[in-house]
Amino acid sequence: MSRIVEFFRKPIPREVVKNVHEIAYDKFKLLGFDTFIFDYDNTLAPFRRHVSEDVVKLFESLIEKGFKVAVVTNGPFERAKNLRDKVQKIHLFAKARKPGLRTLKLALSKLRTKPSKVVLVGDLFFTDIIAGNRLGMYTILVAPYPGVGFFLKFTALLEKISYKIVLYTFGWLFRISELVSPNEWHANVFEIDYDKLISNGVKLFVFDMDNTLAKWGVSSLDKRTFKLLKELSERVHVVIFSNGKSLSLDWISKNADIIVVRSAHKPLTSKFMKIIKKYEISRNEVVVIGDQLFTDILMANLSGVYSIKVKPISTEEIFFTKFLRILEKIVKPLIKPKPVIKAKNEDSKRKVGS
Repeated sequence: MSRIVEFFRKPIPREVVKNVHEIAYDKFKLLGFDTFIFDYDNTLAPFRRHVSEDVVKLFESLIEKGFKVAVVTNGPFERAKNLRDKVQKIHLFAKARKPGLRTLKLALSKLRTKPSKVVLVGDLFFTDIIAGNRLGMYTILVAPYPGVGFFLKFTALLEKISYKIVLYTFGWLFRISELVSPNEWHANVFEIDYDKLISNGVKLFVFDMDNTLAKWGVSSLDKRTFKLLKELSERVHVVIFSNGKSLSLDWISKNADIIVVRSAHKPLTSKFMKIIKKYEISRNEVVVIGDQLFTDILMANLSGVYSIKVKPISTEEIFFTKFLRILEKIVKPLIKPKPVIKAKNEDSKRKVGS
């Protein structure tokens, strides 16, 4: 069964973005990736065209951040040579014949890295994405350049239509499983290594309330949970972000430096993004913690932030939540593990609130 699942997963990217400038590169540094491999035609530049200065600056910034950068293209070497001339430190591999793996494996050898440390970016799911997934890379699909002239515009349109067909037949289930996949799984909020996260630059923890911090319908926190949040709030920002409407949560804010947001409308992201904007921090500095895949974790992934799933405290829930739990059981076997933030010093792990 697992082989069948993996076969149908191959064309599905881990992320989908508009273009190479929309990728959260700093996030991948935090998650331990060291290499970016890009396709060339219609990913970095229109077909048979030179790259823009924006792409050159992007590559230079990636190299400055310590990433290894390569271009692996199915086209001839001369077509992408203009980028190599402008950014000398990149590696260029041509006539790759993707989704074949030979050239990609050569690139891994030259770059002295391994697939689990590589992000592969391309515009074609049946060449770039399939090849990257076959090797176990983190794959990102970008929209192809529209091209100039009828033939190139038609080719780009055909690629989009092909991907939509795959996505809306069998691919949608894998795409949903990706969107509700957390970075970490824990039994409860006390099992989370907050010191690890804070030492890696996390400045804001956003907690769900019902069945994450307290049983559903209970607006108070037990002493141990309150102590955890209070200790955290003395080091970083803490927000309780609840879909509930209870006014009795105000006592938390009065007794600790914690903001409480009600009627959050998760998984919608509008209120959540306002919180991030309020604290003037980047998405790389935020962690969402909750017990539901289709509200808390989905909101986090749609917003591009790190997420942690905990087990619900109790089975008492409203009918709609129980329905979502059924969906979780359907999707959970398809969820693929995500990269996690690793401790800078594995020998010194002190749990906050323990």
